[in-house]
Amino acid sequence: MRCKQFFRNQIRGTFIGCSLAVFVGVHPSANATEPADSVEFFEKRIRPVLVEHCFECHSSQAEEIGGSLWLDSSDGMREGGDSGPAIEPGDVDSSLLISAIRYESSEMPPSGKLPEQTIADFEAWVSAGAIDPRKRSIPPGPSNGSLPVSGIDIEQGRRFWAFQPLKSISSPIVEGANAPSCIDGYLVDRLQQAGITPNGPAEPRVRLRRLTFDLIGLPPSVELQERWLADPSPENWIRIVDELLASPQYGEHWGRHWLDVVRYADSNGSDFNATFHDAWRYRDYVIDSFNRDRPFDEFVAHQIAGDLLPAQDDAQRYDQIVATTFLIVGTKMLSERDKLKLEMDVVDEQIDTVGRVFMGMTMGCVRCHDHKFDPIPMTDYYALAGIFRSTRSLQGESQQYVSTWPKTPLPVSESERQRFQEYEAELKRIKGRLKKAESSLKTARESVKSNLGGVIVDDVDATKVGKWVDSTFFKDYIGKGYIHDENSNRGQTSITYKTRLPVDGTYEVRLSHSPGSTRSSRVAVSIQTAKGNVDVLLDQRKNNQPPMWSSVGSFDFIASEDAIVTISNRESDGHVIADAVQFLSTSLPTVQQDSPSEDLVAQFSADVNSLKAQLKQLEAAAPPPLPTAMAVADYSSDKISDSPVCIRGEPKNHGPIVPRGFLQVCSGGNSTIQSPQGSGRLELARWLTDPDHPLVSRVIVNRIWMHLMGEGIVRTVDNFGFNGERPSHPELLDAIAIQFIRGGWQIKPLVREIVCSDAYARSSQHSPENVAMDAENRWWWRMPRRRIEAESVRDAMLVAADELDVRPILQPMKGFGVLVSGNDANDSASVGGNADNHRSVYSSVIRGYIPPLMTMLDAADPDLIVGRRTNTNVPSQSLVLVNSPEVRQWAEATARRVTQHTMAFDERLRWLYVNVLQREPSPADVRLAEEFGLASSNSDALWPEFIGAIMASTEFRLLD
Repeated sequence: MRCKQFFRNQIRGTFIGCSLAVFVGVHPSANATEPADSVEFFEKRIRPVLVEHCFECHSSQAEEIGGSLWLDSSDGMREGGDSGPAIEPGDVDSSLLISAIRYESSEMPPSGKLPEQTIADFEAWVSAGAIDPRKRSIPPGPSNGSLPVSGIDIEQGRRFWAFQPLKSISSPIVEGANAPSCIDGYLVDRLQQAGITPNGPAEPRVRLRRLTFDLIGLPPSVELQERWLADPSPENWIRIVDELLASPQYGEHWGRHWLDVVRYADSNGSDFNATFHDAWRYRDYVIDSFNRDRPFDEFVAHQIAGDLLPAQDDAQRYDQIVATTFLIVGTKMLSERDKLKLEMDVVDEQIDTVGRVFMGMTMGCVRCHDHKFDPIPMTDYYALAGIFRSTRSLQGESQQYVSTWPKTPLPVSESERQRFQEYEAELKRIKGRLKKAESSLKTARESVKSNLGGVIVDDVDATKVGKWVDSTFFKDYIGKGYIHDENSNRGQTSITYKTRLPVDGTYEVRLSHSPGSTRSSRVAVSIQTAKGNVDVLLDQRKNNQPPMWSSVGSFDFIASEDAIVTISNRESDGHVIADAVQFLSTSLPTVQQDSPSEDLVAQFSADVNSLKAQLKQLEAAAPPPLPTAMAVADYSSDKISDSPVCIRGEPKNHGPIVPRGFLQVCSGGNSTIQSPQGSGRLELARWLTDPDHPLVSRVIVNRIWMHLMGEGIVRTVDNFGFNGERPSHPELLDAIAIQFIRGGWQIKPLVREIVCSDAYARSSQHSPENVAMDAENRWWWRMPRRRIEAESVRDAMLVAADELDVRPILQPMKGFGVLVSGNDANDSASVGGNADNHRSVYSSVIRGYIPPLMTMLDAADPDLIVGRRTNTNVPSQSLVLVNSPEVRQWAEATARRVTQHTMAFDERLRWLYVNVLQREPSPADVRLAEEFGLASSNSDALWPEFIGAIMASTEFRLLD
């Protein structure tokens, strides 16, 4: 028991330290989609605000510089003006610029305080170090709206390695390299040049666990472990690899990698967290594409221009339309009232996404100026902007000022379409009949009310005591409505109706009310008659005379005295309804108690009830609605055009018009589209998938390599530009890229080759000698130690508990309204979203409400393009896991599997370690379990706690 307390104390102490670090750290902007310490954050969140609100008085464009403060350069902000430096990087409270925009000092801008979110962005930027790529003051801008001359040398830029054509160099033939794979030839050659002896292969169990988590995101089954250990040969390894590549779980795991990159989510986030009810179709398209090994060039083309490509059948057309969800699944400021700005913001997000996802190039900053580091001028940006401005991504308004996205019908079979059309026709027919019946019923009721006869006293003319509630919920009432009491004030509520009758005589007293099961069956009614006061009880759960009247009896009244009826709740056993009181003379022949209209009311009421029942029955048997997709489309020809340059990124400040086209530095010849077909997306798709494109194939094979080998050949997997890292093995990168293209752009053969290489099989063991020569393992002398991804950690626990449901979830947002609220999201996103025990890839991804377990385990932020996830291994992860109710639940389920059979202690322990950690328990493991008390005869209650600790352990989260 001492070890348990020690474990808890260690975790608790670590958590306190980590918590303090978190709470005193950088406070990021709530809506920021880029880290505050990045150039992208400055370009998208800081620079536009400076341009719009500050440059008029504090830049080289100003006629007079206010306070000698220049804000159009990094040096100007740091050196400051008359009052000193404008910013102190890392110190928010000491930065004069922050105090000014907070209106704590000079109150800038003077035209009005900036929005709180904008102020929070500046605070986060300064706190994170005030990253500012500007090196000198911006020269005076042109006054005529023309574009400043670019200083970028495209030809010089093409000499950079990433923009050079792919080079085919034969793999070195070196002794000891795996002959069938070019991979080992390149790696071993470089290791020999460095004088490094690589590690040998890892133990068979370690290699198998590494393989299954890498290929399908799940641990190896006990049966697979036994089959591999019985024959750990290269031939058996290849057979297992092929089995895993053919498994449907392969697409689910590798599809999640792609969803990270394309910022997939099931809601919009940002200012208006609208529900993406159809985004799951894109998720499933991605999973299916990886499972069927769809050629990557086709995969790219579908996502850029699937709606414009020819299709052989409805199934292909369905996939191609759904694939374009890629372009609009990102975060959008839907409530932006300036629709031109919104259009350009969406275009900017699409350009930046296409650039980073397919080419590993950051392009968002080029909206306002030439790229500061890479050979991309503003004209290239607006050449692409013309393509996306000619593409319909948003339309209309779902609410006042709130834009929405197109819902594109998807192809279905003729029988499905006919069935749904027949359903809609029948639905329309019944609703039409119901509307007509309700109209007739209303007319009949009005007729009853206008020809009631006798004397009517409505509740609005009566005297009320106590608390009554006005209502018109039930439609059978007289006048403007009716009232009801509250059950909580029994005996304190009454209403008195008083009138003078026309002649002496006997009158029937009737009360108007709507019947119902919640009504009182004991409503106290007092009638003051000519012969004295009479008390009766009325059952309002039913009415005596349709459609709305209940008689309480006939009584004598004198015309010269008030006829008084009082209703109270002193004896009630439900709600008391009070509407009108009617006095009908039983002696005057001109007064009729009933009228033909009352019979019609009864008839039409029956018709309405019958039609409502038919409608309910029809809707219960409704066929699935015809499917729609979040998909883009080209505008009509009159709205398709080239885009002007927006000076300083301002949508209304136009410079020259730029013909639609592509990046010059990646184009061998003319980068302009000569005769665009529609928007130009089709030509963009063909340009990206051209085998001669220098970036697309390099970027994707580098990502595949990174997922399997722990690091990319280019470690900055999302940045192949000048600020990115250079490839450690450029010849190897080009060799596998060329092989990838020549092999039909298919990913599975590349994955197969990598995992069958000697490099992949290497141990991750530490070597002091090799570390001295290659501390960062740039030459892959060992396999890097890696942490299992968040989804796989959760799924592995479900496997151990034997509770993983491998069936997909088709509509994770079914039942959600137009807008995802915090309560909705929290109800859905406990551990795995609404996936229950399904694989985590099927969880709903709600922007702004990622489950704590997923967040702590570094799940991808759906607001960002995440080519490579953060890979941390910190004590606070163990704390979250060991205290998670879901983890406790899975630990208990796993414990039941251990204890349900009569096994000896050592057999139980071996079963546990083989199933949960995929290895045999060591002598140290046995001693720990014995100290924990698991060897005792009454240890069943201890197993869940022990298993929970294992699931929270570092070993469970690491591959090696």
